[in-house]
Amino acid sequence: MYDDLKNKNILVTGSTRGIGRGIAETLLAAGATVGIHGRDPQQVDQLCQEIDPDRKRTIPLSADLGQDGAPTSLVTDFVAKTKKLDGVVNNAGGGKAIAFRGLTNQKWHNTFKINLDAAMQICQTAYNIMRKQRSGCIVNITSMAAHGPGKWMGADYAASKAALVSLTKSLAFEAARLGIRVNAVSPGMVETDMTAILPEKMRNDLNIPMQRFATPAEIGNATTFLLSETSNYITGQVLHVDGGLWMGNS
Repeated sequence: MYDDLKNKNILVTGSTRGIGRGIAETLLAAGATVGIHGRDPQQVDQLCQEIDPDRKRTIPLSADLGQDGAPTSLVTDFVAKTKKLDGVVNNAGGGKAIAFRGLTNQKWHNTFKINLDAAMQICQTAYNIMRKQRSGCIVNITSMAAHGPGKWMGADYAASKAALVSLTKSLAFEAARLGIRVNAVSPGMVETDMTAILPEKMRNDLNIPMQRFATPAEIGNATTFLLSETSNYITGQVLHVDGGLWMGNS
C-alpha cells in the first residue's frame, strides 16, 4: 500500500517497545530502513535482530535523550549511516502520574526535557538536514492528554504534549514551502506494558466508544500514512487515534 516508503530512511525514537516498536515494525513492513532507538544498546540490538534477522534494514542507535547534545547526535549519527533522512518519528517520551499539589519544579522540568526539549532538538536537527534536500516528513507522537486536562498522567505530561502539538504546527507552517511536512499522531489508550497493569474496572470506566484499547500497530498504521506520499497534501495536522475516546469525553 505504501510502496513509496521502500528504501526510505526513517528514524523512530523510543522504538524498542510499545508504540515505538509498533511504528518501527509497520515501517519495516512497508519497506523502509528504520533507525531503532533506545537507551539500552543491548535492548536495541536484540530488537533489531528480532524484527530484522538479516540486519539489512534496521539501524541500531542508543542514546539517553535527557543528556545534553544527545538528541542532535542521534539524528546526525543516523544520517551518517544512511546518507539521507526521509522521515523522523518523535515517539520517545514518558511521565509518571502525580497530583498537581505534589508537582515539583524538578519533576516539571524533567518531563519537559524528554517530552518537549528533546523532540524540539530532534525536529530542528532533522529540519536543517531536510531543508538541504527540500524533502522529508516529521511525525510527532503526542497524546490525548494534549487536548485537555491531564486526567491520567498529570499536568506536567499534558502540558508538555500540548506544547508538542503547538511546535508541530509552528514547524509545519515554516517548512511547508520547502516541501517538508510535519504532523502529529495523538493516541488514546494503547495496549502496551504500561497499560497492561490497569484493572478491568478502570478500563471499562473509560467508556471508549470502540470498547477496546488500540494496538501499537494501529498507531503505526496512522504514522506510516502520514509519512507516505498518500498524505502528500497534509501538514500541520493532529490525527487522533483513540477509538472515539476524546469524542466521548469531550
